[in-house]
Amino acid sequence: MKYRRVKKYREVVTSIDGRDSTHEEEYYVDEPVQPKDWETAVLRGIIALAAFLTLAAFVGTSAAVGGLLSELLHPFVAYMIGLVFTASWLGCLGLEWLDGRIDSTRARPARFAGWVALCIGMGSVFAYGYTNGLPWVGAVGACIDLLSKGFWALLLRRSQVHLSKGVAHWVVGQEQEAAGRALIIERLRRLNRGEAYRRAVGGREYQAAQALMAAPASAPTVPAQPGQRPDVSGTGSGQAPAAPAAEPVPAAPNNPAPADPGQPSGTVPAQTGLPPVPSTSPASGQVPSVPVPAAPSNPAPTDPGQAANTTTGTPGGDPGNGGNAVVQPITQSIASTIRTVLNDDPKISPQDLTEAVITVHGRPSSERDLYRLEETVRRTRKRIEDSKLKKRVS
Repeated sequence: MKYRRVKKYREVVTSIDGRDSTHEEEYYVDEPVQPKDWETAVLRGIIALAAFLTLAAFVGTSAAVGGLLSELLHPFVAYMIGLVFTASWLGCLGLEWLDGRIDSTRARPARFAGWVALCIGMGSVFAYGYTNGLPWVGAVGACIDLLSKGFWALLLRRSQVHLSKGVAHWVVGQEQEAAGRALIIERLRRLNRGEAYRRAVGGREYQAAQALMAAPASAPTVPAQPGQRPDVSGTGSGQAPAAPAAEPVPAAPNNPAPADPGQPSGTVPAQTGLPPVPSTSPASGQVPSVPVPAAPSNPAPTDPGQAANTTTGTPGGDPGNGGNAVVQPITQSIASTIRTVLNDDPKISPQDLTEAVITVHGRPSSERDLYRLEETVRRTRKRIEDSKLKKRVS
């Protein structure tokens, strides 16, 4: 074991008459010396040699390509283009090392592109020597790029660890998951930024679009007509369609009277819900009449003015009426109603004015119709108030 003498410092306290004084004092110790790491030293030497060869390749290729292109281009531009040839295969070599650590198949494009770039650079150097009548000198100069790339390839291969197929597949899966998460975050950030901008400058058009998107999409159902087969196109997954409900059989009157005393009275059979088909008597040539079931009696409205009111099954009606919207008789227009309410209370709020119109003309059945009604009330009120203001000014 080798040792080396090292100088160190320590603090010494001197106390006289109860007063302390601190000063530094040097001293020497023997520390063990770590053995020489020849592997690291050789590796550093190889890295330095590869860097030197790369620098020589940059200079040689740039000089050759610059001399070849200087007849057509500016010398500065020509020599700068010469740096591209060496930089191309060097960058491809770095990509090959990064991709080859996980999967060798991913490194094939970079490996192929690197060799193509190297061949182009070597060909350019050889072409420069050939044009000057020195083909062997051009061939020797072209080998500088080959040596530099070979040194770097061997050096990177030494530090590259080849993963097994299972480990490589696991690493690729983790990379894909992280990349997908990052892509989703970026897309959401972009969409939220656009949504915030539209919310800030969208105005009434944006509010209308929001109302349409928030409204429930309910498809109208058409009742099946008597004798019509039910639509089974919407059934799936091998399920049989539900059987249609049987039509109610109208109750026959207790004592049906025939329309003509001379004709026989018809009866409605209880087995079917349809009247029997009349038959023609060959003797008389007359068709017997079939009595029509009496319609159920409806109670008369207590108020004659309510006779025109009908109840519909449209959703969104008055909750007190069983969820059905009542269509009331329209006796005046919306503008007349608004004018009447404004005459009574000119400072009424827009919400109260809309509710007053809904009270007279009924509540719309959807959010879209309600929004249109609010817009109509707002425009009509503005028109009425503007007309009143013009009359006052005149």
